[in-house]
Formats: sequence, C-alpha cells, structure tokens
Amino acid sequence: MDKFRIASHQILDVPDREFFSFSFDGREMRASAGETLSSALFANGVRVFGEKKGRPQGIFCANGQCSQCTVIADGRAVKACMTLVREGMEVFPFKNPISPASGVPVPEGFRETAEVECGALVIGAGPAGMRCAAELADAGVDVVLVDDKDRAGGKLLMQTHPFFGSKEECHAGTRGFEIASILYDEIRSKERIRFFPSSSAIGIFRDKKVGVMTPDGYMIVSPKATVVATGARERALAFPGWDLPGVYGAGAFQTLLNRDLVRPSERLFIIGAGNVGLIAAFHALQAGIKVTGICELAPSAGGYMVHALKLKRLGVPFYFGHTAVRAEGDGSSVKSITIAKMENGRPAPGTFRTIEADTVLIAVGFQSVNELYEQGRSAGCDVFACGDASEIAEASAAMFSGAITGRRVAAFLGKDVEVPEDWVRKFEMMKSRPGKVHELQREPDAKVYPALRCVQEIPCNPCSFACPNKSIRLSGESITSVPIFEGRCVACGKCVAVCPALAITVVDLRNAEKPVVMLPYELGAELIHEGDEVELTGMSGERLGKGKIERIASSKAFGKRLVVTVSASEGQCRAAAGFIVPSLETHETPPSPGDVDLPDDDVIVCRCESVTAGRIRELVRGGAESLQELKARLRCTMGPCSGRTCGQLIARICRSEGLEVEGLSLRPLEFETTFGELAGIE
Repeated sequence: MDKFRIASHQILDVPDREFFSFSFDGREMRASAGETLSSALFANGVRVFGEKKGRPQGIFCANGQCSQCTVIADGRAVKACMTLVREGMEVFPFKNPISPASGVPVPEGFRETAEVECGALVIGAGPAGMRCAAELADAGVDVVLVDDKDRAGGKLLMQTHPFFGSKEECHAGTRGFEIASILYDEIRSKERIRFFPSSSAIGIFRDKKVGVMTPDGYMIVSPKATVVATGARERALAFPGWDLPGVYGAGAFQTLLNRDLVRPSERLFIIGAGNVGLIAAFHALQAGIKVTGICELAPSAGGYMVHALKLKRLGVPFYFGHTAVRAEGDGSSVKSITIAKMENGRPAPGTFRTIEADTVLIAVGFQSVNELYEQGRSAGCDVFACGDASEIAEASAAMFSGAITGRRVAAFLGKDVEVPEDWVRKFEMMKSRPGKVHELQREPDAKVYPALRCVQEIPCNPCSFACPNKSIRLSGESITSVPIFEGRCVACGKCVAVCPALAITVVDLRNAEKPVVMLPYELGAELIHEGDEVELTGMSGERLGKGKIERIASSKAFGKRLVVTVSASEGQCRAAAGFIVPSLETHETPPSPGDVDLPDDDVIVCRCESVTAGRIRELVRGGAESLQELKARLRCTMGPCSGRTCGQLIARICRSEGLEVEGLSLRPLEFETTFGELAGIE
C-alpha cells in the first residue's frame, strides 16, 4: 500500500510517519498527519478522484487554482489538494450529479464574525510575502500575513536544489525548502506579524475591507494597505488527451514529490524546457523516477543553460522544435505521449514520436495570480503587488521584490524608511533573462584545478565564497559575470559541492598513473558504489567512455551533495562533467513509421464544463461576438476554476478565428465559499 511513499531521499529528510485510517469510496486507506487528501490518495495508488460528464478527473494544479481534484469529504465538496486528511474521514469520488447525497445540516447557532485591524495585510506567505512582511514589521507596521496553505514557504517548499542569486542577500547556494525555513523563522521572531495559515483571502471589497476564510471561520480584515503576494499559476496547453489523469502541471508534481514525499510516477515526460520543466526533471531523477524525455517548441532550452546541461549529462533525451500532439491512455491514466516537430505551425510528416510515460507534465510557463490586486484597484483600495503576482521571475528576485515592496508600503504608511538603490539594481539583475554565453576558460597550467562550466551570464555567486584560497572569483563586477579560476587549488571539493548547477568539477592530475576527477552527485547514494564502472559524460552530455569510482565523499561542508572521485585517462578527466546512472538511463525514441490523426476540434478546452475547441470555433464562425456570449451559450470559464485554466486557451482560439476578446470578468469572491461560512454557522 505504501509503495508510492518515498522512504529515503538524498536531499530531503524523511520523517517517521504515524499512520491513521480514512476511507475512499468505501475502501480503507492510510494517511499520515499533515497530508492533503490529494497526496494521501496518490500515496494509496488512487489517480482518479471522480468524473464529470463521463470523463475521469484527477489532479491538475495541486495549488487550489482549478477544481480537477474535487472530492466529497464528510458530505462536502472540497478540493483534495487544499484539504488536510483527518482520521476517520469518509471520502467519495466527485460525480455529476453529486453522489453520495448529503443532507443540509441544521444550524446550531452562529458565531460572531471576527474583525481585525492592522497597518498592512500581506496575502501570500511565499518568498515575496514573507520578505515583505518582515520589512514592514521592522519599520514598525503591524502586519497580518495570510496564506491558503497550512505552512509558509510557497513554491520554496517544493525546491530541493540550491538556489542561484546572491549568497549574501537571498541565500544563494541554499536549497529552496531550507530558505523557506529561514524566512519563516524570521517572521516568527517578529511580534508585529500575526500569521494565519490555511486562510484564504476571498475578496477585497469597496469598503476597503478584505474577507478571509480561516480554519476558525470567516474573518474581516481592515488594513491601511494591502499587499498581494499570491504568486503565479501554471499556463495550460491543450492537446488531445491532455485531460487524462496523469497529465498535470510541473508544480503539482513537485508538490507531491518534494513537499509530501509521494512518488507519483515511474516514467515521466515533460513538455517545456524552461527552468520549471528542467528543475522538475532533475527532482524526478533525485527520487529515482526515469525521465523519458523533454520536448520544447523553441530551438533551445528557455531556462538556464546549466539546468539543461546537467540533464543531458545524465542522459535525458531532449526534443527541441517539438511539441505534444496527443496523449493516450486507458481512460483512467496516461500511458504514452506523442510529440512531433513543428513546421509552419503544423506537425511535420515523418517526425511523430510516441514515447512511453505514466505521467506527463505541462511546464509551459506561468501567469500572475493577480485577481485580488485587480479587485482591490477597482475597489479604490490602497493595494500593492509583489513577487510573481506583480512580475514573473525566479524566487531570488521575488525575495528582493518583497523586501522592496515592504519598504515602499511602509513609507506610504508614513514610516521613515527608504529603498536602498542597491536593492533595486540587484532586483533588476535577479529577474533578468539568461545573458551571453562565453567560451570556456582555458585550462590552467596546473596539476590540480577546478573546471568551471558555468559559461552563461546568470545571477549567481556561491562559488566565489566557497574556495578557501579565494581562487575563484566572478570575472566582472556584476553578479551575472561568469566565474574564473586564478590561483591555487587544494582539491578540497567545496566548489564542487556548492555550485547550484553542478557545473564545477576538480581535475587532479598529480598522480600521473591514476588521474582523477571530482564530480558532483545528488541522485541517491544507494545507486552508486565505490568500485563501480560508470559512463563519463562531457559538458553537453557527449559520451566519453568508462571511468571507475574511487571514492564517494560526504561531509557537513558539502551539505547533502556527494562528491564522487572517478579515475580515468587524463583526457577523460579534463573533459568529464558528470556520469550516467544506469538505473535511471533512458534513450531517445526514433520517429514512428506512421503519422497521427489529430482530432483538434475534439480537444477539451474548458475542463470544468467539458467544452471542446470545436464548439468554440463553431460559435465564433456562426457570429458570436464576445467572450461573454460564449460563456452564456457554452458555460465555458464558468466552472469552479473561473477561467483560470481555460481563459487563455479560449482567447487564443478566438484570435485564430479573427475574434479579439477582452479579459475575463472577475467574480466577486476569489474562492468558492458557502453562504453558511459567510453567515458563521456553527
């Protein structure tokens, strides 16, 4: 039953779990404290949570933004990804019509609505929200901080990799989940911050008050200023079969895997080679999941080059210029994904490849979760936004954005604070796109030296702090400058262990009879052993031949990363940047003999209401003039997700048919809320 739970992990500490029972559709299940229903169901092998109009429903975002994981828990329809499982909870699949039927509870009384006043309300306790709250508190502002999850940290909780950026100011070189703990400890230490977890801001109203649904009931907050730090949601990509259980967002995968320690897959395929897709692929490998490929419509990876190269060194196949054209399965789960090379906007004949996968991740970018900010502006409130709710960027940039916004809001409230110019300058660097790619530094005339394969201009400096001899420095004054080696190397391995991109090795040629190279490794100590022969790979994944593992070193200074010393020829040691782990190796899939029929009009676009692309095209071609008309006639964007998933897809179809549509009208409440909750029914 527990084969889907992670029992050991190279980076994450696996706690001792105490289990209790709950039921799903009459079957007994096991869960542990703090698990959401969605993770508990996945851990018990359940992938289908219900059905809608005959279509099976699973998870999609695992972030409360859609409604695909809705179940009936103790008689109420709830989002499984946002609901903590309790001992004895009775859970049933969500079906249309809802089953099992539950009676309407008779109110025993009404609780008084709590009202809270504060200097500033910060909505969202991710990296931006926590840094904003801390700066406001330091400036003397009383802060209420709310987050819809049961713990602070946001996306940081899902990140097992060391972060890029500035070591001094945004903890570069520290893993994301560890940064979340650092920031949370900071806000817990400040008396002026009151933190409300598992609490959703449901609306900003014209009386300049904010409604918040907490575990203790409805609460009204009256702030002098409101900061929206609600992060981002993943963009959708519609293709035949994308509504199958097992096709979902990369963030949902990371939530299951890294936050809740549930292994949801054995063979994974990823659509999109931005940082999110590349990082999710590496996280999968860390958990022992095979990555059968990554496709990307662009001719190269959109994320950091170092992220893509470390995957190539592990043998992960990339398919550039390709996109997904069809997912296939048995109705309850995905079994394979078909991709094709795109030419002139159409799949090119003879380029179709069908690749086996039990999970397909959509990682094609983000859009800001800024509805509350827009709602506050329209209500005439003093509202601000920071982090991804303001502008999509990396988490390191979000920390700067939060701190800067905190200072600006404090000044708006009359506090004597200023925003340091240096913060603004560094914020611009942190959110900048990857820059120029440089030539590799010429190999030094030394018997032992670090090989620095970080050649793209990105904001990162931990390596410049790691060397005890100060022999590694940035080549320029900017934090985006590439590192260079000048001086003496003692082969301590600290630079190998600290580089967020696994882009540094140490070449040691002092023993001419047995040259060695020190390589970074963090995929699981149980997968390699001293004495093993491994296939060495170069910077871009080229095969270099066999080497022998001489030593596997760990130390407190290395963190959770291992430094593996491999002996090989001098040429191999100079060129080696990594090695293949045999148990995780996959191979490129050749094109299929025949092409695939693509029933584009049958693709589900609005998942909540089962509206197809063909129906939308039919109405637009028949004279529909606005998105409002489409909504009225088809109910598209009117489901529980309120168009968050399908809005951009529908707009794209309309534009392709020559109809320009304006943005979606926002609902008065941001999240589904019952009248009973608003009324305070006990």
